[in-house]
Amino acid sequence: MNSTFCRLGCARPYIKILVVILLATAYSACDKEGFSYDVSDQQSSYIVADTVTMNMQTLLLDSVPTSGTGILLCGRQQDPYFGSITAGTFFKLQLPSGGNPTLEESATFDSVELQLKTNRTIYGDTTRMQDIQVYEVLQTIESGDDDYYLYSHNDFQTASQPLGSLQQVVRPSEDTILRIKLPASYGAPLFQLFKNKANEVSTQTIFLEYYKGLALKPGSNAGNIISLLAGDTSVILRLHYHINEAITEERHIDLNLYDQSLQFNQVSTDRTGTPLAALSASNNALSSTQTGNMTFIQPLSGIVTRIDMPYIKGLASVGKFFKVMRATLTVEPIAGTYNDYYTLPPAMTLCEVDKQNKVTDTLIDSYGSYQYGNLIVDNVLHENTRYTYDITQYCINEINSTDVNSRGLLLIPTRGAYMSSFNRAVIGDSKNRQNKISIQVYYLLYN
Repeated sequence: MNSTFCRLGCARPYIKILVVILLATAYSACDKEGFSYDVSDQQSSYIVADTVTMNMQTLLLDSVPTSGTGILLCGRQQDPYFGSITAGTFFKLQLPSGGNPTLEESATFDSVELQLKTNRTIYGDTTRMQDIQVYEVLQTIESGDDDYYLYSHNDFQTASQPLGSLQQVVRPSEDTILRIKLPASYGAPLFQLFKNKANEVSTQTIFLEYYKGLALKPGSNAGNIISLLAGDTSVILRLHYHINEAITEERHIDLNLYDQSLQFNQVSTDRTGTPLAALSASNNALSSTQTGNMTFIQPLSGIVTRIDMPYIKGLASVGKFFKVMRATLTVEPIAGTYNDYYTLPPAMTLCEVDKQNKVTDTLIDSYGSYQYGNLIVDNVLHENTRYTYDITQYCINEINSTDVNSRGLLLIPTRGAYMSSFNRAVIGDSKNRQNKISIQVYYLLYN
């Protein structure tokens, strides 16, 4: 949606400049439905509108696409606001990129391990134990016939017992590669196929009929969720072997991740005991009045915020003729809900949505660029952390809208981030005592 920013130049004598600040300190004398304003000077008609009704809801998404993000997620985190969140991942393996090796007769299998490169990002307490279990996938990983993506709710059959596991505290800034030892009963038969140049490893298609992939799932001791890289060379199944000659020579065969579009992250949640406990498939929206004057944002676990201003059209009633010049929206995360363990999305977009919560457009600023909130973080007092948006054109459209084309606003992190990151925000509505959402509207009134 295009947005035109009107700059105020030299005002003509018959134009009275009215700066209207919505949601400012309330000293209203006159009330209209959905907002109030104060006529402080009848002669100059200086008006301050101090409240506009904003209805805010936390919405539960039907599904979240998580394939092809370049990120593997695994672990479990108990979040005080979003509940117990469990993440795992599924992926396929490809034959050696340089072609299958020709192995000497004396080549002897030694061991097999899965190597994973960390993304140096952890959701939750970094001092907690990480417990990653590796499972063999028994069912072909594929998307639906009419769909390009795999989603957080998708599942494929795996073996009942893990092949191997890793239990350790992962230090994001130091532990760049994780190595999980797998049993010889898995590696040796695969090695023998390469040594024998068997049909099972002759082509990628045939290979995937026998080795459908691997899955990472959290074990019972998992205390956070780790982010790992899912590039071609970031996931390696390495078969170690040696050559028995005059001097023993150690070698290896590497199988990397295959087809990133079919690698996806599986996410499940249990919100029992949290403000979001009442959310369900049949009850997919909670008003901020039901959740302590707060709304929530964490799309990867299915949570976003919707904002509606049903009485914005009432602004037109303050004068016979008027023109909105500029409008800004300020969103404040609630102090104490974010820290080094629970990080805020560095960018969030505002999307227009219809009554069915379907996105119809993304707001752009006065210069035609997408808006990401211009996040400012107050790391000292946590009182002035905020996202700000230019909603000028949105307000103009809503003032002129009918019920048919009226739109709400959806607050959501950028697409790449929300598909692969557990960054989240808890924001205050207009009645929150600590941090409030607010609007400022600047307009001209013509007498």
